Amino acid sequence: MTTSLADVAASGATLRAFLHGLPGVDRVGADQRAAMLGTRSIKTTAKARAIDLAISMV
Repeated sequence: MTTSLADVAASGATLRAFLHGLPGVDRVGADQRAAMLGTRSIKTTAKARAIDLAISMV
């Protein structure tokens, strides 16, 4: 069954039900990934984007 974005956003209750059905974030894994990205030797802009992505997933 595929649910459209319009159906999910139809009411606060359907949005809450959808969000509660999503899997949780592995905080330990996200923290480890963010720490690893902070020590890698990559371009500054790419590093900043990767850290922003890791933070947004928490």
